[in-house]
Formats: sequence, C-alpha cells, structure tokens
Amino acid sequence: MTSSSGVCLACGTRLSPGLSTCPRVSSRVPLAEGVRRWGTGACQPPLVGRTALLERLKWCAEEARRGLGRAVWLVGAEGMGKSRLKDALVESLTANRFEVWEGSGLALPGTPAGPLLELLEATRGLRPVAGVGRMSSAEAERVAHFLEGREWQGIPASLSSESIALFDALCHALLPHRGPRILILEDWQHADPLSRALVEVLVSRLAHAPVLVLVLKRTGGPGLVPPTAEMLEVGLLNPEDAQALVATRLRPGWPRDALLHVGAGHPLHLLHALAFHEEHPLVPLPSSGPAVLAARHEALSPTRREALHVSAVLGPCFPRSVLGALVGGFGALAGLEAGGWLRPVSGGRYAVGARPPGPPEVTSSDAEGLALHRRAAEAYEALPAESRRRACAEVVRHWLAAKVPQRALPHLLEVAAWNLAALEPAAALGVYRVALDVAASLSLDAARQWSRVLWERIGDAHRLAGERAEAESAWRIAISLEDPRAVLATPEHLHCLRKLAAVVLSLERYEEVVSLGQAVGELAAGPDALVCTASLDALCALALCGLGRFEEAEARLASARARLLQAPYQEGPGRASVEAALHRAMGTLLMGQGRPGQATAEYAAVLRWTERAGDTWEHSTALFNLGDAYARAGDRERAVHYFQLALDLKARMGDRGGMAYTHHGLALLHSQADAPELAKEDAVRGLQLAGMLGDRKLKSLLRCALGRAHLRLGEREEAARQLQLAAQDAAAANARPELLQAQAALRALEARR
Repeated sequence: MTSSSGVCLACGTRLSPGLSTCPRVSSRVPLAEGVRRWGTGACQPPLVGRTALLERLKWCAEEARRGLGRAVWLVGAEGMGKSRLKDALVESLTANRFEVWEGSGLALPGTPAGPLLELLEATRGLRPVAGVGRMSSAEAERVAHFLEGREWQGIPASLSSESIALFDALCHALLPHRGPRILILEDWQHADPLSRALVEVLVSRLAHAPVLVLVLKRTGGPGLVPPTAEMLEVGLLNPEDAQALVATRLRPGWPRDALLHVGAGHPLHLLHALAFHEEHPLVPLPSSGPAVLAARHEALSPTRREALHVSAVLGPCFPRSVLGALVGGFGALAGLEAGGWLRPVSGGRYAVGARPPGPPEVTSSDAEGLALHRRAAEAYEALPAESRRRACAEVVRHWLAAKVPQRALPHLLEVAAWNLAALEPAAALGVYRVALDVAASLSLDAARQWSRVLWERIGDAHRLAGERAEAESAWRIAISLEDPRAVLATPEHLHCLRKLAAVVLSLERYEEVVSLGQAVGELAAGPDALVCTASLDALCALALCGLGRFEEAEARLASARARLLQAPYQEGPGRASVEAALHRAMGTLLMGQGRPGQATAEYAAVLRWTERAGDTWEHSTALFNLGDAYARAGDRERAVHYFQLALDLKARMGDRGGMAYTHHGLALLHSQADAPELAKEDAVRGLQLAGMLGDRKLKSLLRCALGRAHLRLGEREEAARQLQLAAQDAAAANARPELLQAQAALRALEARR
C-alpha cells in the first residue's frame, strides 16, 4: 500500500491513490426532494447499539407530524455517533414528507446568529409560498436586512414595527408553513449566545407546531437544555454492541479481542482501530484509541499531514476552497474526508473530524507561520463578496496572527457591524476596544485617523444601549482627534457634531445644543455641509422647544427646510435622518402649542424616516413620542400600543433609561384611565430601572407617579412616603420642576387629610 492510499473509515473500502471519496457513496439512494442538506453524501458506518434512541427520535418525529412540536437535545462526547444517529433518523423520515433543514453551530464563526443565518439562506426559507407564510412582506424584508448584516451609520433600523422581529420573524421563518419539518443543528457547543437564545425562543413556541428541533451537542458544552426539551444521552457502546460493530467488518484471523480492547466501547476509536488494521494488517495494534489515532496520523503522507496542519491553523471551521488554496489544490485533500480526518459541515465548510493526541505540530519557523496566516487571510479575501464579508472574524484573526494589523482593522469594523445589526451593542463595544488596541500599533497619523473612526463608532454603540453620557464622551474624543490643520469642518466632523448635539439634547442641556448649532454654522461651507447643518438646525429647534421658545423654534425649522432644499437631493440615510429630525421637531413644536392630534401625524412620519435612516435609537424615541402624543390626545388604546412597542425595542437594545421613562408614561396613562393597580406596577418597574442607573431626577418622577397610584388605592401613608422621597430625590438632583411637582402632590395629600 502506498503512503497516499488508505481505507474508508465508515465501511473499510480500500481507496486508490488520489481517490477522494468512497466509491460506495454513489450507490446510496438519493434523499427525497424535501430534504435540504449542506454536505454531500458520505459513506456511513453501520448503526449499532442505538436502536432505543432511534425509536425515541422516530416517536418524537411522529408527534411533531401530528402537530405536537418536540425539541430533543442529543448529547454525548465526541465520536459517540450523534451524527450517525441523526443521519439514520433523516433517512427514515424521507418517506413521511418531512422537510429536513440542517445547520451547524460551526457556521460563520464570530457572526451573531451565524448558524441560523446560514440555515435560512441555504434553505431559502425566508420567503414562504404566497398565502401560506406567517411573515408579512415587511417582516421578510427586515429579516433580509438582518441576513445581509445591513447597517447604516453604524446602527440598523428596528427589525419590526410591531414586535421584536429578530426573534419573531426568524422563528416564523424556521417554523413550517406546509408539511412537517425537522430542524437539525449540529455542533451546538460552538453556537454563539444569540443563536442559543433564538433556539430557546423557538423551542418555547413548539406546542402546536409540526416541527421537531434536534440539537446535537457535546457533553459539557456551553448553554443549558431548555426546560421543555428532552435530553437523550449517547454514551459508550456496551460489550455486546461493540462486538456487533466489530463483527460487521471482522475477517478470519483478525485480532477481535485486541480491537475491542483498543476501542473500549468508543465507536469512533473502534472504527479507527478497524481502519488501522485494514491499512496495516501486519503491524500490531497500538494499546489505546488515542494511540491508534496517532499511528494513523503518522502513516499519512507528508502532503496530507501538511493539509491537516493547515486545517488546524484555520480553526474549527473553514471553507473547502480556502483549505484547497493553502495546500495547492483539492488533490491534496484526497482521502482525508473518507479517512475520517475531515468532515463536511454547513455552507460547504470543513471541520477536523479527528485529531491525534498530543500538542499540535508547529511550523518550522516563525516566518513560515506568519506567511501561512497571511496566505490564509488572502484566501478568505478571495472568496465571493458575501462569503468574504461573513467570514470577517476569521480574516481578522489571520491578519493579526500575520502581524499585519492595518489589514485587520476594516474587518474588525465588519465584525462590530454584525453585532450592531443583531442589536448587541455590548459585543460591538468589545470589538471596538480590541480595534483601538490594534490601531495604537500603527504609525502616528494612521493611529489618529483610525482612532477617530473607532471612537465615533463606540459612541454609536453606547447610544444604541441608551448610555448617553458615555456616547457623548466618545464623540467628544472623536472630535478632538480631528486634524487640527483643517480650516473648514469636514463632512465627517459635522456628522459627529450632529450626533453629539442629538445626545446632548437627550440629556436636556438645551442651551448647549443651541450653542453647538451656532458654532457649526460658522465652520460649515460647501454643498456637502448643507444636509448636516439642516439636521443641526432641526436639533436646535427641538432644544428651543424644550426652552419654551416656540417662535424661535419655528424660525429655526424654516431655516432648516431652506437649507435642505438647497442641498442636491440624494436618497440615502443622511437625507432620511434630516427628514426624521425635522418631523420630530415639528411634532414637538405642535405638542408645545397644545395640538397633540396634529403632532401624531408628524411623529408617525418620524417612524417612517427612521426606518429608512436605519437609526434604531431614534426609532425607539419616535415610538415613545407617538405614544405620548396619543396619550395627550386622549387616545389611550393607541398610546398604550406605542408605549409598549417603545418598551419592547428599548428592552432589546438594553436602554434602561428609556425603559424607565416609558414605564413612567404608562403609569401616567393608567392613572388617567383610573387603573391605579396598573399604574403602580409600571411605576415600580420604572423605579427599579432608575435605581440601577442612579438617576435621582428620574426616580423623583417615578416616585410621584407611584405616590399618586397609592393615593388612588387609598394607601395614604405609603403615598406620603413616596412623595416625600420624590421631593428629596428632586432636591438632590437640583431638578426644580420635579421638586415643585412633588411638593404640589404633597400639599394636595395634606389637603385631603
């Protein structure tokens, strides 16, 4: 036998030199049309000792077919046969008109919800047949935006106008719309937290859905099994089953006892022991399963060992084309898959199927290691645009390992963008901090330019999380890093100033917003600055409304409209942001003039423009403003609806301050509707959030609302206590309007006594 030949790990068929797959694969019966699978067909070892588990899975599938959804976690150590058991189930279900969707936790490493994104894309389950799908066209479009990782100005649009659509619409896409479906997720120990959360939500909605969720996970991996899911453990084979597996390939004169001793009931080790004996019948068997793996690895040709070494550098999951580019073509991979060294996973990717024990091999020199990582990064960048963009986390790793940080920075921004698109600002902030450290290693000018970009993005992430003070600090740092030699403000500088003015406005420092608008007017010049200055004028109008200077605000709005008309019309997020700011300012002006009914139309327009601008934070603010306008207009039902939408979106973003203010609005609304119990509940929830933030002004507002609710319930002592605490919080925060409000409520309470 030549060094490049071998045997198929699954069935023992001898492979000729250069043959990449077992010849028995082509003789297998093709799967039914409804079975959508990533990997190509592969030869399968016999299924031994798993009859009870297979029958249990078949029963769960039958229950799902009847409309009683099931979720099963198949748990076991590596090599126990979880995938083989899954394949047996799939083959048994093809005649029952099941749709079979397969994904892997190894898909798109570093990408939030990567396994589900790739699964939906592969199966084209995003848009169901017209008339039978659960997703509206708007939901489908927003999920498509999520799948694309689309993000404008660093922050995506809200993913649904009716609910938290990232969960709802993705669950709708995964649930079946016609026949029963089995959803299989392998290697779930590698799944990211968002993917695990999505699957937990999906499992909670299976009660009346014809779907079986089958999750394959190694023992001890992260993530708990949901309470409503069933866990089946796949363990070692008992002696009788181990003998049956060996007997399927045992020939006269073979050392059966030695094979059983080496395998020790471990299915994968037994198969490797059989394969080793078939490859080297005259060589004594090693003493253990790991030793067999090491011996088989040592017997590989240098080219194949190099391919496995390169695969170790690439990580747990890598595209086949990348590995082929690094080892000089796909011929070098011949036999590795059939021999059990590589296995296919989702998206045309490979994972290492078996590694020999001991430390991994190292390259002969540091220079070769750096060159290998550089070649790996270049191979990833040579992928098609979509695949390259989604592999940005791997590209970053290789460029950093190749000591070329400047090539890694653009991909780090892509990694952070994926997290922002998934409304995970905390994860994005972690990526930006890493990028800052990377940028610090560059030359002085390059480090300053990159740091300016990164601090602006950090401000975006902080604002998305509702951390206004942190966002302001980040944007001020970004502005301070601008080129001091510039005479006129650049569009980037104006854009950052506009963001700074928006967050200062949210902190109710109105005079400072007006000053910023005046200063920018002196710095700006040229047509590119017209859109930004129009937006700043709109923010100044909002600040003037906050100061009660409505006539000045109206004049400032007219100025903003005039600037916008002078600018060349261009469809895009910049224009949409200005339109949103103008409509919001007009709505606030109408509210200040006592016309909430007309303000609702303006705030509804803000919602449309923030969707187009892709600004989730402004969108959540518009939802709150619309709820407030409807509340003042006397339309309680719509007010509650929009307040609840704002609360859901702010909760998804992690904006505790925004959630607390929304609870305050709901509490006031319930008090007006003579529902003191509901008002009390919302006030208590808001007070808990305000306590976490340490915002005494906000606590004062909520304590006032809570005190009024207690008063309506006849609990005068508790009402007095809450109102006194509200006055103390307002005095400590130097919030005069809130202090006057609390004192007035206390006087009214004393008058009742």
